[in-house]
Amino acid sequence: RDDRSPDSGPPSYSSPPFGLKPRSVFLRTHKSLESVDPQFTMRRKMEQLREELELMEQLRDLIESRLKVVLPEDLSSSLMDGVVLCHLANHIRPRSVASIHVPSPAVPKLSMAKCRRNVENFLDACKKIGVSESSLCSPYDITQCRLQPVHSTVRALVTFDASTVNRKQDEAMTASPASCRSSQTLSVVSVTTQTPPPAWQDKLCLPHHILEEKGLVKVCITVQALVEEGSPKPSALT
Repeated sequence: RDDRSPDSGPPSYSSPPFGLKPRSVFLRTHKSLESVDPQFTMRRKMEQLREELELMEQLRDLIESRLKVVLPEDLSSSLMDGVVLCHLANHIRPRSVASIHVPSPAVPKLSMAKCRRNVENFLDACKKIGVSESSLCSPYDITQCRLQPVHSTVRALVTFDASTVNRKQDEAMTASPASCRSSQTLSVVSVTTQTPPPAWQDKLCLPHHILEEKGLVKVCITVQALVEEGSPKPSALT
């Protein structure tokens, strides 16, 4: 039963108070930060591009410095067929990749099957050399030019480079010439501190003569006596 008076008219719906909008306005699709701020999208893309370029240059240096070659400008494409990577593995460990499919003048581009075989041979060689599973990329990463995982694998592989190990040892020796000199001095001192024959008592220098410049004359006397002792004696005429 409708208790409204006949002249009251249809029910009226007042607008929200204080100028608030109806709730239906808020039921809109969520806008991402990119659509709200186009500059954010641009900054993010530029940051990603910068990181990729840094990775590419690091990867290029790792390979070129060992193979002594200059890779093409498009590094990703030059690694897709696995040829360069297989040569890198053989540089680290000779004959770790027994067979490499390479392009020829007649067929300048390898088939996808041969590319994949090269890539799989490279990854197998990495395992044999000692690269951990956590550092290994997948064949898909190489064939699809995914720089981050490929860079991780190559970086782990070059740690097994014998020439790198030897170079680090040489640098360590060069960095501490004082230790080399001290060991040589100790060996000389140990010789001179042995009990000398009586005839040598007045010719033998002491350790502090060797270590100090003012003892140079005494060192020369010792050396001259040593040379004379080692030279052959003339035989007496009979």
